[in-house]
Formats: sequence, C-alpha cells, structure tokens
Amino acid sequence: MNLVRNLSLISSSLVIASAAYAHYPYIAPLSYQTFNNHSAIISGFYDNPFVSEIAIKNFKFHVHTPAGQKIELKDTDWANTQTLSSYSLENKVDGSYRIRGEKPGSMSSFAQVNKEWKALIGGQPAADKPRNPNVVYRSQLAKNAKIKTVQAQEIIETFVSRRTISSATASHLHDGFDVQFITHPNAIQVNQPIQFKVLDNQHGIKGLNAEILVQTTDYSRDTKVFKTVTTDEQGVLNFSLAEKGQYLLKIDYQQPFNHKGNELKRYKYTLSFNVTAK
Repeated sequence: MNLVRNLSLISSSLVIASAAYAHYPYIAPLSYQTFNNHSAIISGFYDNPFVSEIAIKNFKFHVHTPAGQKIELKDTDWANTQTLSSYSLENKVDGSYRIRGEKPGSMSSFAQVNKEWKALIGGQPAADKPRNPNVVYRSQLAKNAKIKTVQAQEIIETFVSRRTISSATASHLHDGFDVQFITHPNAIQVNQPIQFKVLDNQHGIKGLNAEILVQTTDYSRDTKVFKTVTTDEQGVLNFSLAEKGQYLLKIDYQQPFNHKGNELKRYKYTLSFNVTAK
C-alpha cells in the first residue's frame, strides 16, 4: 500500500501545479441539525480546514433526500464569490439529507519494470541529473511491458438532518468508492464509539489510513491532522473524539496494481461532520 501511495503522489506532482495542489475541496452546512425549511450549504477549496479560499468548481453535485429521491444540482444552483460557493438546500421534510459532489481528476500512467510499478512519463531522462528510481520513461520500456492507467476522482460530502436523524441516506451505497455510515454522521457525540466502513465496489478496504482534521482556530498553516485511524480487516474505521466541534475526514485510496483490469481509480474523499456534547 505504501508503494502505491508513493507512486500515485509522484504521478500527481508531475501533472498538478504546486499552488493548485495546496488547496483541498470540502462541502459543509452552516448547521448539521436544523428545524428550518432551508439550510445554507457552503463549499470551496481550503488550505486551512473550513477556511475556504477559492469557490468550488468543476464538481457535479447531487442530494439524496430522506425519502430516497436523488436530486441532481446544476451549476446555476450555486452562488459564488471569489472565495466561497453557497447553495440553499430545501429540507422541508423531516430526516437526513446527504449532499455529495464528484469531480474527475488527472489521468496517470504506470509501467511494471522488474516486477515493480513505476510512474510512466514521456521524453528522455536528463543526462546531467540523477534518475528517480520510482519513475520510468517510455523510451526505456520494453515492447511487452505492462502498463496501467490511474484515473483520479475527488469526492466530497456531508449530511444535514431536519428535526430527526434518519438512516436511509446514511445506509445508501454508491458504486465505486463509498463510505457506509454505521454511525450516522449527524449523531456523533464526544467520547462515543464511531464506526465508518470504507468500501470499494461494496467490499471493505482493510489497512487504509484516514485523517481526521480539526477546524482551524489560529493563523498558522501547520498541519491540522487531529488523529489518524486505520481500517480493520473488514474495512471499518473505529474511533472516538473527545472534543466537540467540526471535523473533516480525509481518505486517499488508490486501487492496488494487482486489481483486475488496466484502468484503476484513485479516490480522494472528504466528509465534513460535527461532534456534539452529550
């Protein structure tokens, strides 16, 4: 898994400018639990968690209602400033709403060399510079070399519950990468067990790290990782949080190279959720 992660990070750095890569997308409501008929949903790209610096763009959003209806959102449903995007969610029906955004990212190629997978790039290696052992050039490949592509995809989501917390949207499963919420994100309290199951095509992913980021409260740009947790044999994250507040759950998962087929996916997932006092 570490090899996969290192190679995917190398590939990303080759195709994404460093300034753009420093910002990460998220979506969150102003209130996770509400009695109102409408809820303000905000989204953007942040460097410090929950401090949007750039309005969201190139994401396709949809909403799952408590009754199970899927509503596709249009770009015109969002109001944008330079730093933030906002959407007014109509939540007149009691229960939990799930808001999800998806965006396809860059495509990377990898080649197997001496049973090791390396990032594949064009051109020729520079004669006056040391060679990166994790990179291979197309001009160096044998004709029968195995090549696989990795398509990146960003997924951001959050939940809003009106008057009551319902389970239909939390238990709904999407194709591809998804999180099954054994613990409802709108029902989390301090020091209580939390269980999220991480899935790829409805199969649990074991040994996968997830980061919990805490909301920014200072001026620094230092790391805001509050806790790192790892999925168990069934793909379940088991953790608890001792402080109330607003958090982000971040997961970066690339399908392994021994995965069937030559077209793999790398998913970068972010969930915003709230922890309340007992």
